[in-house]
Amino acid sequence: MQYFTIIFSLMMIVLGGIGAADDFPRLGMTVLIGGLALGVHSISKIKSQKKTPKLSLKDIDEEKAQLLSENFDKAITDYRYLQSRQDKLGDKEMNNHLKRMQRTAKNLILHLEKHPERIPTAFKFIDYYQDRAVKIVQQYEDLEETELSTDKVRALKERMKGTLASLDEAYTEQFEHVLNDQMLSVDAELKVMEQQLDAEGIKRQPIALDLDTVDEDGNPIYNPYSKQLGRKRKPPKIGRPVADINNLTIIPEGKRAMVIHRKLVQSALAIFFGALGAHLFYRGKTFSGFLRLFLSLTFVMIPLMSFIGFCEGIRYLFMSLDDFYLQYVEDDDN
Repeated sequence: MQYFTIIFSLMMIVLGGIGAADDFPRLGMTVLIGGLALGVHSISKIKSQKKTPKLSLKDIDEEKAQLLSENFDKAITDYRYLQSRQDKLGDKEMNNHLKRMQRTAKNLILHLEKHPERIPTAFKFIDYYQDRAVKIVQQYEDLEETELSTDKVRALKERMKGTLASLDEAYTEQFEHVLNDQMLSVDAELKVMEQQLDAEGIKRQPIALDLDTVDEDGNPIYNPYSKQLGRKRKPPKIGRPVADINNLTIIPEGKRAMVIHRKLVQSALAIFFGALGAHLFYRGKTFSGFLRLFLSLTFVMIPLMSFIGFCEGIRYLFMSLDDFYLQYVEDDDN
């Protein structure tokens, strides 16, 4: 479906060029720039989908390298299958569990790509957890195809949903297990550094990212899942300085400029070409984009679709970067 988006972007470029050269220079240039942005985004997305992670096994003997490569290939195959089933299961909660699992799986696989020597420590993830996730999804889809809605079928689906949620936690534990040696090494280095600071009489300062959570001694604890993250709150009276939470962001380092770019382009496309579904094509929502375009081409719906697109564009424009990243960058890319 990405190729249809490229074709649509080419049409926008041609129409924009014609409009810019004739009587509609501003509108034509806007369409032209929107088409270029949409085309570049679609091409980059196709390239990223075709990119296959490769292991660097130069310093590993041939027999062990082959075994590591086979395990890694299995992890990639299972991941891609589960990725293809996202948003295609009949239950929204089931889809959400799968999405969370896939985010963890993606990060773990990328970590294993950089550190192939750690693949054996992820054997449970590769040979058991991810394999079971594939079977659960396949069996769930088989039940969906029967269209049965008996008590036994519904109960079985609920059990599948619960098991998938448990696998989500198992993925996280496996990732932590893979990182265990690295975390122990960092912990040891920190202890040595802390002892050195204490010996020199330098007072260590705690850093709190969630000011609502403190330990038994009153020290602030970092909680990355705090729903209040980023809001102004009064720090607890513990007599120690804490970090300024107003500057925190969940956007990964190095991606801020990309998020701002996508936010502006998506807002402009929705405001000016929302009736044509340009912002939906830009997000990769090809089916929704064609549906919006089809409704608009009936002419009766053009004013309504234009108004909806305008409202969506204004909403994108005034959203916080963190909210935009969560809803329209992270979800769309996963």
